[in-house]
Amino acid sequence: MDEKRKVTQEELDNICILHNKFIEDEDGGIHAVFENCSFERLSFKGKQFNSAAFRNCEFKLCDMTDTGMCFAELNNVKFSGCDCNMFTAEEAAFRNVAFDKCDLKSAVFTHSSLRNIAFDKCETDGMSMQNCYELPEAEVIRVSLEDLRKMKDKEGIILQGCGGDLQEWADGINSALIDTDILRSPFDRLYVFENEGHTNIMFPFDDVELDIGKLATWRLQTHEQFGGTWLSDYVPNRLGGFIEEQPAQEQKKPDCPLIGEDSNIFNLMGIASKTLKRNGMADQAKEMCERITSSGDYNKALCIIGEYVNITSVDDDMEENEDEEMEVTMN
Repeated sequence: MDEKRKVTQEELDNICILHNKFIEDEDGGIHAVFENCSFERLSFKGKQFNSAAFRNCEFKLCDMTDTGMCFAELNNVKFSGCDCNMFTAEEAAFRNVAFDKCDLKSAVFTHSSLRNIAFDKCETDGMSMQNCYELPEAEVIRVSLEDLRKMKDKEGIILQGCGGDLQEWADGINSALIDTDILRSPFDRLYVFENEGHTNIMFPFDDVELDIGKLATWRLQTHEQFGGTWLSDYVPNRLGGFIEEQPAQEQKKPDCPLIGEDSNIFNLMGIASKTLKRNGMADQAKEMCERITSSGDYNKALCIIGEYVNITSVDDDMEENEDEEMEVTMN
């Protein structure tokens, strides 16, 4: 674990002054961003760190009475034994934050987005958590331009030039759209693709509740910042249009005489693999073997074999061969 830098009271007081100048857009202001810092027995009382960032930080036995952290980012942060009475963090972002043995009486977390926030042995009388919401860990799916061109029946919003942490993009967009009543349920997955040297994200509209009219207005208002466009516009204008996926022709499963053979799974797998290859299904043979060897279960392996071949009896196969020989003799 990285050793955290200890912040002194004097340093904290000076940064607070500069940060508030930054908030007021005054000359000489500096945005307060704390990384891997330790605050021990320091007084934050009455200080305003709105829109500040605290990442991988620890607060130990600090006086945080009436401290303001509205719109702040707190990521991988722990508070231990702190007096957080009347602590205020409206519309803040909490990611992996733990409060241990803290006084949180009358603390306010209204309209904040949360992921993995924990309160252990804390005083929470009068604490407000109204209108807070849990954000999911979004699934990041990397796709090719060809994959996008096959999404004719989908719709979504594409944001262009999305560098940095993709999960932070998901959290930021989810929070922004939820706070403006555009999104009612957060995006739990996003499609990421590269085009013309830029990383782009497509937020699909599947399984989310949103106000499409408000989203259209938001897209126009933030277009200069995000280059937002609809999937249905991006593909025809930038990728040459959608392509129709050709339905795969269903290939009949070949008969494979396994009943009566040595029941060792590798023996059965080998016979089934040879049967598939003889029927021009070498790719399916390879896929079947990979699935069987990773299944770790005999019965499951048999079911996998049955997905690729029609399991028959060795006796049935012998009878068919005898019939063929009789036909040849008679002719």
